[in-house]
Amino acid sequence: MYIGSVRFFKHLIYLALIIITLLILLGIKVLVDMVFINTNLSYAQENDAIAAEDDKDDSQSPEDVVLIAQDNTNMPDAEGSIVLIDIEKAPEPEESVEEEAEANENDALQKIQDLGPKIEYQSLYPELYNEMPVIEEPQGKNAYLTFDDGPSSRTLEILDILKERDIKATFFIVSNNNNLDILKRIAEEGHAIGIHSHSHNYYGIYKSVETFLDDFNTCYNKIYEVTSVKPEIFRFPGGSINAHNVGIYQDIISEMLRRGFLFYDWNASTQDAVANMTPAAIVQSVKDTIKNQTNVIVLGHDSESKYNTVKALPEIIDFLQKEGYTFGKLDKGVAPIIFTYQQ
Repeated sequence: MYIGSVRFFKHLIYLALIIITLLILLGIKVLVDMVFINTNLSYAQENDAIAAEDDKDDSQSPEDVVLIAQDNTNMPDAEGSIVLIDIEKAPEPEESVEEEAEANENDALQKIQDLGPKIEYQSLYPELYNEMPVIEEPQGKNAYLTFDDGPSSRTLEILDILKERDIKATFFIVSNNNNLDILKRIAEEGHAIGIHSHSHNYYGIYKSVETFLDDFNTCYNKIYEVTSVKPEIFRFPGGSINAHNVGIYQDIISEMLRRGFLFYDWNASTQDAVANMTPAAIVQSVKDTIKNQTNVIVLGHDSESKYNTVKALPEIIDFLQKEGYTFGKLDKGVAPIIFTYQQ
Protein backbone atom coordinates (compact mmCIF):
# COMPACT_ATOMS: atom_id res chain seq x y z
CA MET A 1 0.00 0.00 0.00
CA TYR A 2 1.14 3.54 -0.73
CA ILE A 3 -0.31 5.22 2.41
CA GLY A 4 1.89 4.32 5.36
CA SER A 5 4.72 3.18 3.14
CA VAL A 6 8.25 4.55 3.18
CA ARG A 7 7.60 6.24 -0.15
CA PHE A 8 4.48 7.92 1.27
CA PHE A 9 6.40 9.46 4.20
CA LYS A 10 9.22 10.51 1.90
CA HIS A 11 6.75 12.37 -0.31
CA LEU A 12 5.12 13.87 2.77
CA ILE A 13 8.48 15.22 3.94
CA TYR A 14 9.15 16.74 0.49
CA LEU A 15 5.76 18.43 0.54
CA ALA A 16 6.42 19.87 4.00
CA LEU A 17 9.78 21.24 2.89
CA ILE A 18 8.18 22.90 -0.12
CA ILE A 19 5.49 24.53 2.04
CA ILE A 20 8.09 25.80 4.54
CA THR A 21 10.20 27.23 1.71
CA LEU A 22 7.21 29.06 0.24
CA LEU A 23 6.32 30.50 3.66
CA ILE A 24 9.88 31.76 4.12
CA LEU A 25 9.85 33.43 0.71
CA LEU A 26 6.48 34.99 1.45
CA GLY A 27 7.83 36.39 4.72
CA ILE A 28 10.83 37.88 2.97
CA LYS A 29 8.55 39.54 0.42
CA VAL A 30 6.39 41.08 3.16
CA LEU A 31 9.48 42.50 4.91
CA VAL A 32 10.80 43.97 1.64
CA ASP A 33 7.42 45.59 0.93
CA MET A 34 7.31 47.14 4.40
CA VAL A 35 10.82 48.58 4.00
CA PHE A 36 9.90 49.96 0.59
CA ILE A 37 6.74 51.63 1.89
CA ASN A 38 8.54 53.21 4.86
CA THR A 39 11.29 54.50 2.57
CA ASN A 40 8.83 56.05 0.14
CA LEU A 41 6.85 57.59 3.00
CA SER A 42 9.99 59.18 4.42
CA TYR A 43 10.96 60.42 0.98
CA ALA A 44 7.55 62.05 0.44
CA GLN A 45 7.59 63.68 3.88
CA GLU A 46 11.09 65.07 3.28
CA ASN A 47 10.02 66.53 -0.06
CA ASP A 48 6.98 68.18 1.53
CA ALA A 49 9.23 69.73 4.18
CA ILE A 50 11.58 71.07 1.51
CA ALA A 51 8.65 72.53 -0.41
CA ALA A 52 7.29 74.24 2.69
CA GLU A 53 10.70 75.70 3.56
CA ASP A 54 11.23 76.99 0.03
CA ASP A 55 7.77 78.61 -0.01
CA LYS A 56 8.89 80.83 2.90
CA ASP A 57 12.00 82.06 1.05
CA ASP A 58 10.78 85.06 -0.98
CA SER A 59 14.29 85.93 -2.05
CA GLN A 60 14.47 82.83 -4.28
CA SER A 61 14.44 83.91 -7.91
CA PRO A 62 12.01 82.10 -10.28
CA GLU A 63 15.03 81.45 -12.50
CA ASP A 64 16.75 79.43 -9.75
CA VAL A 65 14.06 76.78 -9.39
CA VAL A 66 11.69 74.78 -11.54
CA LEU A 67 8.37 73.29 -10.47
CA ILE A 68 7.85 69.70 -11.51
CA ALA A 69 4.54 67.96 -10.85
CA GLN A 70 5.37 64.44 -9.82
CA ASP A 71 2.77 61.68 -9.71
CA ASN A 72 3.42 59.81 -6.49
CA THR A 73 0.35 57.61 -6.54
CA ASN A 74 2.44 54.67 -5.35
CA MET A 75 3.49 56.63 -2.25
CA PRO A 76 0.98 56.65 0.70
CA ASP A 77 -0.37 60.11 1.64
CA ALA A 78 1.77 61.80 -1.04
CA GLU A 79 -0.60 61.99 -4.00
CA GLY A 80 0.00 65.01 -6.20
CA SER A 81 2.90 66.34 -4.18
CA ILE A 82 5.12 68.98 -5.84
CA VAL A 83 8.89 68.72 -5.63
CA LEU A 84 11.21 71.71 -6.07
CA ILE A 85 14.40 70.85 -7.95
CA ASP A 86 17.37 73.16 -8.34
CA ILE A 87 18.02 73.82 -12.02
CA GLU A 88 21.73 73.25 -11.55
CA LYS A 89 20.97 69.72 -10.32
CA ALA A 90 18.45 68.87 -13.05
CA PRO A 91 18.83 65.56 -14.95
CA GLU A 92 21.11 65.53 -17.96
CA PRO A 93 19.57 65.86 -21.46
CA GLU A 94 18.08 62.79 -23.14
CA GLU A 95 20.93 62.75 -25.67
CA SER A 96 23.38 61.79 -22.90
CA VAL A 97 21.11 58.97 -21.81
CA GLU A 98 20.86 57.67 -25.38
CA GLU A 99 24.61 57.92 -25.88
CA GLU A 100 25.21 56.03 -22.65
CA ALA A 101 22.71 53.34 -23.67
CA GLU A 102 24.40 52.98 -27.06
CA ALA A 103 27.82 52.76 -25.42
CA ASN A 104 26.56 50.06 -23.07
CA GLU A 105 25.09 48.15 -26.00
CA ASN A 106 28.38 48.32 -27.90
CA ASP A 107 30.27 47.15 -24.83
CA ALA A 108 27.90 44.22 -24.45
CA LEU A 109 28.28 43.30 -28.13
CA GLN A 110 32.05 43.48 -27.88
CA LYS A 111 32.01 41.19 -24.85
CA ILE A 112 29.88 38.67 -26.76
CA GLN A 113 32.27 38.81 -29.72
CA ASP A 114 35.23 38.36 -27.41
CA LEU A 115 33.70 35.11 -26.18
CA GLY A 116 33.70 33.64 -29.70
CA PRO A 117 36.58 31.71 -31.24
CA LYS A 118 39.31 33.74 -32.89
CA ILE A 119 39.77 32.98 -36.61
CA GLU A 120 43.11 34.55 -37.39
CA TYR A 121 42.93 34.30 -41.18
CA GLN A 122 39.90 36.63 -41.25
CA SER A 123 42.25 39.48 -40.38
CA LEU A 124 44.57 38.75 -43.32
CA TYR A 125 44.56 41.03 -46.36
CA PRO A 126 41.99 43.59 -45.14
CA GLU A 127 41.72 45.07 -48.67
CA LEU A 128 40.75 41.73 -50.20
CA TYR A 129 36.99 42.26 -50.20
CA ASN A 130 34.18 42.75 -52.72
CA GLU A 131 30.61 43.90 -52.39
CA MET A 132 28.26 41.00 -51.77
CA PRO A 133 26.84 39.52 -55.01
CA VAL A 134 23.30 40.06 -56.27
CA ILE A 135 22.18 37.05 -58.31
CA GLU A 136 19.81 37.71 -61.20
CA GLU A 137 17.40 35.20 -62.71
CA PRO A 138 18.66 34.30 -66.22
CA GLN A 139 16.33 34.30 -69.21
CA GLY A 140 16.39 31.69 -71.98
CA LYS A 141 19.24 29.25 -72.58
CA ASN A 142 22.70 30.53 -71.71
CA ALA A 143 26.17 29.17 -72.38
CA TYR A 144 29.33 30.42 -70.68
CA LEU A 145 32.62 29.42 -72.30
CA THR A 146 35.40 29.36 -69.69
CA PHE A 147 39.13 28.82 -70.14
CA ASP A 148 41.53 27.91 -67.32
CA ASP A 149 45.31 28.06 -66.90
CA GLY A 150 46.17 30.87 -69.33
CA PRO A 151 47.16 33.30 -70.56
CA SER A 152 49.35 31.90 -73.30
CA SER A 153 49.75 31.99 -77.06
CA ARG A 154 46.62 29.84 -77.26
CA THR A 155 44.72 32.59 -75.48
CA LEU A 156 45.48 34.99 -78.33
CA GLU A 157 44.13 32.47 -80.86
CA ILE A 158 40.98 31.95 -78.80
CA LEU A 159 40.49 35.72 -78.55
CA ASP A 160 40.69 35.99 -82.36
CA ILE A 161 37.91 33.39 -82.75
CA LEU A 162 35.72 35.03 -80.09
CA LYS A 163 36.18 38.45 -81.69
CA GLU A 164 35.24 37.11 -85.12
CA ARG A 165 32.07 35.51 -83.69
CA ASP A 166 31.28 38.49 -81.41
CA ILE A 167 31.19 36.23 -78.34
CA LYS A 168 32.23 37.03 -74.77
CA ALA A 169 33.88 34.42 -72.56
CA THR A 170 35.56 34.06 -69.17
CA PHE A 171 39.25 33.46 -68.48
CA PHE A 172 40.38 32.05 -65.12
CA ILE A 173 44.05 32.88 -65.13
CA VAL A 174 47.22 31.59 -63.49
CA SER A 175 49.30 34.64 -62.65
CA ASN A 176 52.76 33.06 -62.59
CA ASN A 177 52.57 32.73 -66.38
CA ASN A 178 54.84 34.99 -68.39
CA ASN A 179 52.12 36.30 -70.69
CA LEU A 180 50.22 38.62 -68.35
CA ASP A 181 50.20 41.45 -70.89
CA ILE A 182 47.58 39.40 -72.74
CA LEU A 183 45.24 40.21 -69.86
CA LYS A 184 45.03 43.77 -71.19
CA ARG A 185 43.50 42.55 -74.44
CA ILE A 186 41.11 40.22 -72.57
CA ALA A 187 39.84 43.17 -70.55
CA GLU A 188 39.75 45.62 -73.47
CA GLU A 189 37.65 43.25 -75.57
CA GLY A 190 35.07 42.91 -72.81
CA HIS A 191 35.73 39.39 -71.54
CA ALA A 192 35.63 38.45 -67.86
CA ILE A 193 38.81 37.80 -65.91
CA GLY A 194 38.66 35.51 -62.90
CA ILE A 195 41.24 34.11 -60.52
CA HIS A 196 42.36 30.51 -60.90
CA SER A 197 45.51 30.74 -58.78
CA HIS A 198 49.01 32.15 -58.78
CA SER A 199 51.04 28.96 -58.49
CA HIS A 200 48.52 26.25 -59.44
CA ASN A 201 50.36 24.11 -56.89
CA TYR A 202 47.63 22.02 -55.24
CA TYR A 203 49.82 20.92 -52.34
CA GLY A 204 50.73 24.49 -51.43
CA ILE A 205 47.38 26.16 -52.11
CA TYR A 206 45.31 23.68 -50.14
CA LYS A 207 47.64 23.33 -47.18
CA SER A 208 45.47 25.73 -45.12
CA VAL A 209 43.05 28.62 -45.48
CA GLU A 210 46.00 30.94 -44.92
CA THR A 211 48.00 29.48 -47.82
CA PHE A 212 44.95 29.66 -50.07
CA LEU A 213 44.52 33.35 -49.22
CA ASP A 214 48.23 33.99 -49.79
CA ASP A 215 48.08 32.51 -53.28
CA PHE A 216 44.74 34.15 -54.08
CA ASN A 217 45.90 37.60 -52.97
CA THR A 218 49.03 37.37 -55.13
CA CYS A 219 46.98 36.51 -58.20
CA TYR A 220 44.44 39.24 -57.41
CA ASN A 221 47.13 41.91 -57.19
CA LYS A 222 48.90 40.84 -60.37
CA ILE A 223 45.66 41.04 -62.35
CA TYR A 224 44.94 44.47 -60.91
CA GLU A 225 48.45 45.75 -61.63
CA VAL A 226 48.21 44.80 -65.31
CA THR A 227 44.55 45.62 -66.07
CA SER A 228 43.25 47.86 -63.24
CA VAL A 229 40.48 45.27 -62.99
CA LYS A 230 39.58 43.96 -59.54
CA PRO A 231 38.45 40.37 -60.16
CA GLU A 232 35.27 39.33 -58.36
CA ILE A 233 35.04 35.65 -59.33
CA PHE A 234 37.32 32.64 -59.15
CA ARG A 235 37.60 28.95 -59.91
CA PHE A 236 39.28 26.49 -57.59
CA PRO A 237 42.23 24.62 -59.12
CA GLY A 238 40.79 21.16 -59.65
CA GLY A 239 37.26 22.39 -58.93
CA SER A 240 35.73 23.29 -55.58
CA ILE A 241 35.81 19.66 -54.37
CA ASN A 242 38.88 17.63 -55.23
CA ALA A 243 41.28 15.11 -53.72
CA HIS A 244 43.54 17.84 -52.34
CA ASN A 245 41.04 20.06 -50.50
CA VAL A 246 38.52 17.57 -49.10
CA GLY A 247 39.32 18.46 -45.49
CA ILE A 248 39.43 22.21 -45.96
CA TYR A 249 37.20 23.27 -48.87
CA GLN A 250 34.24 24.22 -46.64
CA ASP A 251 36.38 26.61 -44.60
CA ILE A 252 37.81 28.17 -47.76
CA ILE A 253 34.38 28.58 -49.35
CA SER A 254 32.97 30.20 -46.20
CA GLU A 255 35.85 32.66 -45.99
CA MET A 256 35.76 33.61 -49.67
CA LEU A 257 31.99 34.12 -49.63
CA ARG A 258 32.38 36.23 -46.49
CA ARG A 259 34.78 38.41 -48.47
CA GLY A 260 32.33 38.73 -51.38
CA PHE A 261 33.98 36.43 -53.94
CA LEU A 262 31.90 33.91 -55.92
CA PHE A 263 33.38 30.71 -57.35
CA TYR A 264 32.26 28.76 -60.41
CA ASP A 265 32.55 25.07 -61.20
CA TRP A 266 31.14 23.66 -64.44
CA ASN A 267 28.41 21.35 -65.74
CA ALA A 268 29.82 20.70 -69.24
CA SER A 269 33.39 20.00 -70.33
CA THR A 270 35.69 19.77 -73.32
CA GLN A 271 37.69 17.12 -71.45
CA ASP A 272 40.75 18.74 -73.04
CA ALA A 273 42.81 18.04 -69.90
CA VAL A 274 42.77 14.35 -70.89
CA ALA A 275 45.82 13.27 -72.86
CA ASN A 276 45.56 12.81 -76.63
CA MET A 277 42.11 14.41 -77.02
CA THR A 278 41.52 15.17 -80.69
CA PRO A 279 39.46 18.17 -81.83
CA ALA A 280 36.61 15.83 -82.77
CA ALA A 281 36.72 14.16 -79.35
CA ILE A 282 36.66 17.56 -77.64
CA VAL A 283 33.56 18.61 -79.61
CA GLN A 284 31.85 15.30 -78.87
CA SER A 285 32.58 15.68 -75.15
CA VAL A 286 30.80 19.05 -75.12
CA LYS A 287 27.82 17.56 -76.95
CA ASP A 288 27.67 14.65 -74.48
CA THR A 289 27.89 16.81 -71.36
CA ILE A 290 25.53 19.64 -72.38
CA LYS A 291 22.49 17.37 -71.89
CA ASN A 292 20.12 20.18 -72.93
CA GLN A 293 20.65 22.03 -69.64
CA THR A 294 19.20 25.53 -69.55
CA ASN A 295 22.38 27.20 -68.26
CA VAL A 296 25.73 25.62 -69.01
CA ILE A 297 29.24 26.53 -67.94
CA VAL A 298 31.69 24.84 -70.31
CA LEU A 299 35.15 23.99 -69.00
CA GLY A 300 38.07 24.45 -71.39
CA HIS A 301 41.76 25.35 -71.12
CA ASP A 302 43.97 27.88 -72.86
CA SER A 303 47.41 26.82 -71.64
CA GLU A 304 50.24 26.59 -74.16
CA SER A 305 49.66 22.94 -75.16
CA LYS A 306 45.93 23.23 -75.95
CA TYR A 307 46.19 23.44 -79.74
CA ASN A 308 43.29 21.04 -80.22
CA THR A 309 41.02 23.12 -77.97
CA VAL A 310 41.56 26.06 -80.31
CA LYS A 311 40.82 23.87 -83.35
CA ALA A 312 37.61 22.54 -81.77
CA LEU A 313 36.29 25.92 -80.58
CA PRO A 314 34.52 27.08 -83.81
CA GLU A 315 32.56 23.81 -84.05
CA ILE A 316 31.67 24.02 -80.34
CA ILE A 317 30.29 27.52 -80.88
CA ASP A 318 28.32 26.38 -83.95
CA PHE A 319 26.79 23.50 -82.00
CA LEU A 320 25.74 25.65 -79.04
CA GLN A 321 24.21 28.31 -81.29
CA LYS A 322 22.27 25.64 -83.16
CA GLU A 323 20.96 24.36 -79.81
CA GLY A 324 19.58 27.84 -79.07
CA TYR A 325 22.12 29.04 -76.50
CA THR A 326 23.07 32.68 -76.01
CA PHE A 327 26.71 33.26 -75.06
CA GLY A 328 27.69 35.33 -72.06
CA LYS A 329 30.49 35.97 -69.61
CA LEU A 330 30.46 35.15 -65.93
CA ASP A 331 30.10 37.83 -63.29
CA LYS A 332 28.68 38.04 -59.79
CA GLY A 333 25.16 38.38 -61.19
CA VAL A 334 25.27 34.86 -62.71
CA ALA A 335 24.16 32.00 -60.49
CA PRO A 336 27.17 29.72 -59.96
CA ILE A 337 27.37 26.05 -60.84
CA ILE A 338 28.76 24.33 -57.74
CA PHE A 339 29.91 20.76 -57.22
CA THR A 340 28.27 18.61 -54.56
CA TYR A 341 29.03 15.12 -53.32
CA GLN A 342 26.95 12.48 -55.03
CA GLN A 343 24.70 10.64 -52.61
